[in-house]
Amino acid sequence: MIARKLNAAAGPTVLFVPLRGLSLLSTEGEALYDPVTEETLFSTLRRLIDGTRVEMHELDAAINDPAFARAMADRLHELV
Repeated sequence: MIARKLNAAAGPTVLFVPLRGLSLLSTEGEALYDPVTEETLFSTLRRLIDGTRVEMHELDAAINDPAFARAMADRLHELV
């Protein structure tokens, strides 16, 4: 469903993937840490995302990492 919606977007579309956790609770050492499940999601997105329509960035960071936020903000500024 995520890939289908991203692939159908009309304008510039960018997906950032935080490889070290999709939430504070899913980072290493936390209650919902499950790297196998997250990698299943990520590999499915890699397979289903249309790279000619969607720009996908995978960062070696957790979603709450300042470097992750900075990368997304920098790309947004470039698009604007």
